[in-house]
Amino acid sequence: MAAAATQLPHLVSLDRVMGLPVIELALTKSAETYSRVKNFHRLMYGAFTTVEMSLNTATKLAMPIAMPIVTRLENQIHFVDDKLCRGLDKIEEKVPLVKEKPEQIVQDTSMLIVKTVTPAIMGVLHINHIIVEQTEILQDVTWKKTNQILDTYYGNTAVKGIVSTSILIDNLLDEYFPPIDEEETTDIKTAEEDKLLCVLQTIGCLTTKASKRIYSYVVHHFSVVKKDYLVPYINRLIEFLCLTRSLHEANEKCIEKRKSEEENDLRNGEKKTN
Repeated sequence: MAAAATQLPHLVSLDRVMGLPVIELALTKSAETYSRVKNFHRLMYGAFTTVEMSLNTATKLAMPIAMPIVTRLENQIHFVDDKLCRGLDKIEEKVPLVKEKPEQIVQDTSMLIVKTVTPAIMGVLHINHIIVEQTEILQDVTWKKTNQILDTYYGNTAVKGIVSTSILIDNLLDEYFPPIDEEETTDIKTAEEDKLLCVLQTIGCLTTKASKRIYSYVVHHFSVVKKDYLVPYINRLIEFLCLTRSLHEANEKCIEKRKSEEENDLRNGEKKTN
């Protein structure tokens, strides 16, 4: 199990989210609840132990199947992870409350939390609109040159990779973080219409959706959390974060391999020249 874990991707955004005081508090509470339920009776202890062993076995069996899929998505995962980190930077800048200790957060009222986080969420919702406005300001020559580059074989491959990865992440968000409130939909230009605008809007919409879903979920469940719903909620959060982490660690492995191949090609080229 340890050997398999070292091969999994590492997500910087995952580490940062896991380090937030609110997440740490939720994980601590869920672990305490789980421990009390498991140790309540011998039969329950045996049942929970059996489930844990089954999950470990299933993970070991699933790892060889999942790794090739993760490897193919390494570049896209690294790109998405970078965008998520930038989104976290913006949220931490706008909402210092997310970095405060649990003791301080507990002292505040739920209404104050909602009022503090809401401006940041509304600001994130405007990211896609800001991107569109900025792209309109760019000079026509630069815009056309960029689209010409994206119209090459490698450019088309990159655009398709970004779009396919955004669909994957979008499905994961819908599964693990379903919308709490109604969300506005944005019409995204197709790659055939404008490749550069398609890429920018795809990234903007994905960043907006991920930031809004995750932090809305944290705020909502912190204000209305009940013991009966705490464990299922934390389990869903951990499943999503673990999957994202495994994708990122696979991405880092692919980058190292690619650098090694490039160095070998460079050496071979020098030998042929000599």
